[in-house]
Amino acid sequence: MHDLPPRWDGLPVQWGAWSSTAEVFMCPPRRVRSESCDRCGSTDARMINVGRVWTDPDTAPPAIGRARLRRGRHPVGVLSVFRCPGCGHDSVLDSNGQLWDLDETDYTDDGSCNVNTCGAGDSGKARGGRGHGR
Repeated sequence: MHDLPPRWDGLPVQWGAWSSTAEVFMCPPRRVRSESCDRCGSTDARMINVGRVWTDPDTAPPAIGRARLRRGRHPVGVLSVFRCPGCGHDSVLDSNGQLWDLDETDYTDDGSCNVNTCGAGDSGKARGGRGHGR
């Protein structure tokens, strides 16, 4: 098991370090009522980590071209993960603005995969992973 998904829809993710969101200034100012965790109800400040999603020569779209692949890879997206300090539940904001709730299957070597778009095998069933966004 990994601390965070090592792959996102089949592409490798390079995660940074965890930091607190307690000192993040939001414009407009935060609401009077704190946001609470959907799982445990904690109102403590979330932890945040940012990951870069990469492609490699085998998965790169033709438009990227060989010259743009840095050290054999090219950045294709950024993910922000928010962790509840109360229960450890993670939610990921993807490059499209979709917020995903992670489950235990997202922390394996296969990483996280949208069950609606990838992972269907011979059985025709999608494998575990990000089942729903918010």
